[in-house]
Amino acid sequence: MVKFDNRRKFYDICSNSTNSDVNLFSRSLYASRMKELLNPSSLAIIGASSSDEKLGGMLMKNMIAAGFKGELYPINPKSAEIMGYKAYANIKDIGKTVEVAVIAVKKDQVIQAIKDCGDVGVKYASILTAGFKEESPEGAQLEKELLETARDCGIRVLGPNCFGNMNISSGVNYTFSHLVPKPGNISVMSQSGAVGSSILDWSCANGVGLANFVTFGNKCDIDESEILTYFSEDPNTKVIGMYVEGIKDGDKMLKAIENMPVKKPIVVFKSGKTEAGSKAASSHTGSIAGSDAVNNVVFKKLNIYRAFDLDEMFDALLMFSCCSPMKQDGVAIITNAGGLGVMSADAAFTAKNIHAAKLSEKTIQSIVDDMPKVAGLTNPIDIRGDAAPEDFKIAIENVIKDPDVGGLVIMGSPLDTADLVAVAHLLVDIMDEIPYPTTVCFAGGKKCAEASQILRDNRFPVYPTPDRAVRAMDIMRQYCKGLEKPHTPMKKPDMSGLGGRAEVKTIIDKAVSQGRSSLTESEGKRILAAYGIGVPGEATVTSADEAVKEADRITYPVVMKIVSPDILHKSDIGGVVVGIKNAEQARAAYESIMKNCSEKAPGADLHGVSIQQMVSGQEVILSMMRDVQFGPVVSFGLGGIFVEILREISQVLCPMTEEELDEMITSTKAYKLLSGARGQAKADVDSIRDAVRRIAVIAEENPEIEEIEINPVLVGQDGKGCYAVDCVCTLKN
Repeated sequence: MVKFDNRRKFYDICSNSTNSDVNLFSRSLYASRMKELLNPSSLAIIGASSSDEKLGGMLMKNMIAAGFKGELYPINPKSAEIMGYKAYANIKDIGKTVEVAVIAVKKDQVIQAIKDCGDVGVKYASILTAGFKEESPEGAQLEKELLETARDCGIRVLGPNCFGNMNISSGVNYTFSHLVPKPGNISVMSQSGAVGSSILDWSCANGVGLANFVTFGNKCDIDESEILTYFSEDPNTKVIGMYVEGIKDGDKMLKAIENMPVKKPIVVFKSGKTEAGSKAASSHTGSIAGSDAVNNVVFKKLNIYRAFDLDEMFDALLMFSCCSPMKQDGVAIITNAGGLGVMSADAAFTAKNIHAAKLSEKTIQSIVDDMPKVAGLTNPIDIRGDAAPEDFKIAIENVIKDPDVGGLVIMGSPLDTADLVAVAHLLVDIMDEIPYPTTVCFAGGKKCAEASQILRDNRFPVYPTPDRAVRAMDIMRQYCKGLEKPHTPMKKPDMSGLGGRAEVKTIIDKAVSQGRSSLTESEGKRILAAYGIGVPGEATVTSADEAVKEADRITYPVVMKIVSPDILHKSDIGGVVVGIKNAEQARAAYESIMKNCSEKAPGADLHGVSIQQMVSGQEVILSMMRDVQFGPVVSFGLGGIFVEILREISQVLCPMTEEELDEMITSTKAYKLLSGARGQAKADVDSIRDAVRRIAVIAEENPEIEEIEINPVLVGQDGKGCYAVDCVCTLKN
């Protein structure tokens, strides 16, 4: 059992999950200790005020209005009583241990407040005060001092510059917002207080309940990873929503989600996906947005649904909050308006994870027998504009028996002939008889409001447009498919007789000793060869005579390229000549390459010219980039010039599974070409799979390598293997 020798020891164990000896302890500690933070029995507001126009007064008023069930202590040296509660000049005057301190004083008073909390054993502080790293370099330094003080005092910190937290069922609301949603099963984390406020307003406006609401601000200490563990074990939480501008510790977050004791759907709205957004995120909370493409890869691997706007985030949260899992792809659509049916059919056709179910003849005949006036039976089922609530019931009772149906979408138009309020009441009455997730769209405004609210109040996911109702179903099915996927560990490639790590280390050590972070193409290919990735026959020469000799030895045709660590895009400056067929052309190519590079890249270190055997095949690109937050990411796609023009790349985060490897390859246009499109011979796809595995092993065993790009890899016909024709390799600085 881990013992706390002092306050700093408590902090270090709580905040560090990388030590394997305390991993299990830390995970359970996260959940139990975060419960004290998010569901405290006692709470002090340092900076409390009698004026609700001041932050400290607003926090007091909101805590009281929320019905806090624990002990509340206002701290203000100038007041004896605040809003009916005895006030204390200092937290040290209370005489009891307080679980959470909410700090809302001037920034130059925050560190002293932390010290006072440490003196009386406070374990958690939520700092709403702004003016730290989000504001200036001086603020960043102050934040560092704040964190160091908190560590010495054994205090975990939320913030600074945060909006505050809510625990609805426990009456906790120390936020800037007086709006408190009804109790529900959605727990939300937000790095931005303003976005968090929008989420609270949406919840209240639509009658959607929340369980917890947590904000982080600058995230100097506690981040999403630790809160995720608590939410995972929280019985009140069914789905987790996150608004994130930057992920501070990618590896920590990965492990937290992979090790969640209870798997729950996670919906992330990650902003900062453009250069402008990234800069804004940095100025807002001092966040590093990270590579947006890599974020997509990570979220996919973790089965997290990424929303790209607030509407999409709200739609996904509502779907997961209200519905049970969706076990198959077919969706039945029932509508009282043909136009809405067409819209929903279009949405289902373009969805990635669902389709309009092909109803059986038995189902169709049953509907006709029970409802002869039905207008359309091909799914969507059009029960006409004058459909009564009973007609909806007949259609529902028949389609839910169909073996191809796994979900139900109900569409309603506010025609004068339609009583949507009655339809809503009907759906509520029969909801327990519907065995599948069900979404509803009453498309309109004023005439739909009452019916829609009836459904929301009874936990139906209601959407304003057909496409959003269908998209919500697609989101649910995507998550469920992610749970169903097998996870077969990647096969380790055969390394018998290969140099592997030992040979690569000698190459890396030589480059480092020479002060180089860029390897030559020849060095890059030697690394590939050391791990069993095929490379064409080649030689490096430093004269025209030597070029002729080596080209004759390798056999024509050959390609010749400049060798220089300073020239990465060789063809752009005339540093590449292809299709050399004889000695005369070899001599001329050497002289042309050296002349071009000397003139167009003056000062570049020219090591000579590489001569390579020309091989044929389909061009693809294969690369590895080591992301600063999440680690190695392997990419695959069309190679040569097409990678720049089409930008069609598929990526996987390492370590990868066999299923992820296969999907990375088969999801691309490159795979369609490799598979023998339009009568072409089938290429050796298995050799590419093997090369991907070997690139993954290179990344795992050689942390000094920052990036490898093989473009192109030429893939021969089935059984003929593949060859790395060009290689750019960069080391960490």
